Order: sequence, then structure tokens, then C-alpha cells
Amino acid sequence: MTFSLAARPCSTYYNIFSQCKLGEMPATAGNEGLREFTEGKIRLLLYDPDKYRRPDGVYEPAWSPVFYNPAATFSRDFSVLAVSLLDPRDAVVLDALAGTGVRALRYCAEVDGVARCIANDIDRRAYELIVKNVALNGLEGRVTALNDDANVVMYSLKRSGEKLDVIDVDPYGSPAPYLRAASWTVKNGGCLGITATDIASLSGARPWAGSRRYWCQLTPTDVPKIIALRVLVGYAARVAAELDRFVEPLTYSMGAHFVRVFYAVRRGATAADAMLSKSLGYMKYCGACGFREFTLSIEERSCGVCGGRLDYVGPLWIGRLVSREFAGKAVERLPSFSYMSSADKLSRLFECQLAEAESEVSVPYDVVQMSSRLRLSAPKVGRVIDCLKSLGYRATRIFGVATAVGTDAPYEDFVRCVKRSAGA
Repeated sequence: MTFSLAARPCSTYYNIFSQCKLGEMPATAGNEGLREFTEGKIRLLLYDPDKYRRPDGVYEPAWSPVFYNPAATFSRDFSVLAVSLLDPRDAVVLDALAGTGVRALRYCAEVDGVARCIANDIDRRAYELIVKNVALNGLEGRVTALNDDANVVMYSLKRSGEKLDVIDVDPYGSPAPYLRAASWTVKNGGCLGITATDIASLSGARPWAGSRRYWCQLTPTDVPKIIALRVLVGYAARVAAELDRFVEPLTYSMGAHFVRVFYAVRRGATAADAMLSKSLGYMKYCGACGFREFTLSIEERSCGVCGGRLDYVGPLWIGRLVSREFAGKAVERLPSFSYMSSADKLSRLFECQLAEAESEVSVPYDVVQMSSRLRLSAPKVGRVIDCLKSLGYRATRIFGVATAVGTDAPYEDFVRCVKRSAGA
């Protein structure tokens, strides 16, 4: 079956392939207009980026016939490492929105235990490029290319009895249209890797769009990316619960324009009920003084600190976002992935997550934003964290948001530590 896909808009511009190694592609039949690159341990044919530059010389990935974002190499490195930490054995992985096929190829080439990958894309040009890239890497027996709608593929694989250990959903925009099929299709105990790039909708910057897509109340806050992540996980949990399934977050990453989460999906109506009652809730938020805390239900509407209006953001995930076991494995195994261009960045990410996993509750604050509210010069984030720890609380940096802190301290003590660290 063949479908066509309209060109996808892109409002962000990236420097040309800064994280990829460029090679020369012989002008063989069927490869005209393509060039060869290297990412991770695979070779990749891509449409010549020199033909898809803006007048200022910047490469625009959405202008290429098949979308490939070189700035997302970190996300793909993270994904390869995350799948390896599942300790797969003869695993089958579906890359539902494969584009060039880069994720499926890398899973098969770089993760021991991945036996087969299915790389699907609805765009015929993408499908044809996937076929070329499979052949280029000698993976014809392990990577299968499909050309169909992602939801059709997932439901068809479910009906055929295929046991999918991992489903990767990496759309341009919202993953919401694919989560029901993915949650239904992945095997019991399998894993979903989900990306969202519609941060404005998820975070509350565009509250009506977010409410429409994710069925929740949203308002702008001073920690937008972290709210986006928790709203995404909360929505995924509610979709899974509709199918008598529950989710267990394992790890996440955040970049300038995306959030990505890996979580296990398991069957069990009783456990789904428990998940909804304990891990789904709201964040109370006062835009005036910055007070916030997680809660299971909507209660008072005025802030107990300053008397301002309280907004409730959610439903969102208020439980742990990180598995301690998963983060510990990542720290141990990172030396095996030192070839990755993002190895140092991944090391910092998992060091933060190992600390984050120690806390049951990790309420997000932004040190710079709180300092601004208090009319203080912003102190170093590390000093605030040390202060919180000296008071007996858990506190850690949140990788991907340089000025953010996650802590189980109440608002009053967080403010106290910001003031003390600023010398006020």
C-alpha cells in the first residue's frame, strides 16, 4: 500500500549536520542526489543537504524530501542506550515513523539482543530510502521496511500475533494519535519510546491546543519543559489505563525542542486503578509568588502564601519519572557506548537521573525565575541544592533545564535556600 505525506513545516533552523560525519557517495544508479553520512555505527544515505539550505546557508531538515534532523543525534544516542538497558533477548523493535530508518538501523547494529527491526513510514520516498539504507548496512535479513500508516501497521501486527518488545514513536509534533495503538500492540512488559516536539501545547504556552490534544488543564508556568514531560507521561498513563494497562516510567531526556520518555507497559486492571489513584494528579501553581506542590485532587483556589489565584495543571504524572535500577545500569554501561558523539552528555544525564530516582517526589523549580520573583540576583544552582540537602531534603539538577531543581522540599524552604544562597 502506498500513501503520500505532505511536507512537514518546521519553525526551527539547525546548523548543517554538526554531529554527523560526511562521506562521499558514488554516483551509482538510483542514488543520484544522495550523500552518505555516518551516525553511531551505521552508514546512512540522505538527500544532499546542500540542496535544502535557506538563503542564509542554514540547512532546513523539513525541506528535504525525507526528514532527517542532525540535531537529534543526542535523542537517538539516548534511545539506543535506553533500549540496550532493557537487556533484550531476540527482541523485535518497531520504528513506527521511521523517516530515513536511522533508529531501526541503529537498534539492530548497536544493541546486542535486538534480533529484528521493522522500519515503517507512510511516505513512499522515505520507504525507498529505508530500503537503500538497509542494503547499505547489510541488514536485509534483520530490518524490514514497510510503507503504511503507523496505526494500521501497529494494529495489523497485533492481529498477526507479532510480539513487539519495543515500539518507537518519534513523530514531528504530537505523539497523541499513536499512543492507543502502541499501548495496545506492545507485548506485556514491553517498552514504548515516545517523543513529543509540540512543547508549546504540552507545557501550557498554548493551553487550548494542549487541552485539546492531551485532555488536561494547562496554564503557563516557569518550568514549561518539565510540565510538558509530566503531561505527556500522564496522558500516556491514562491511554494505557483505558486498555486495562499501566505504565512504569524508566527514563527520559529533554532537548531544546523535544521531550522523550521510555516506559514499560504492563497488563492489569487493578494495577491500572492503583496507578491512576497514586501517580496521576495535578500541580498547584500560583503565578504570583511561584508556590507549587503536587496534589491528587483539585482543592482550594486561592494561594495560602500570597492569596493569589491558584491554577491546577493536569492531570499529569506526579510520581517518579526514573527507575533507579535503569539509571544505575546506564552509568555502569556507558563506557561501552563511548563511541557515541553524545557519550559525555549521556553520562551527565544519567548521573542526574540516578540522584533523581532516590526521591519519591521531585517538584520542579527554576532558580532564576524564583530569584526574579524575590528581586534577588540568581545564585548558583549548586548552592541552592547544597542548602536544601543541609536541611534534610533531597534535591537534584534536572538535566535539560540548566537552572531547574527537583526537590521534595516545601515551597517555604526552597525560597529560604534561594535567599540564603543569594546572600539575602
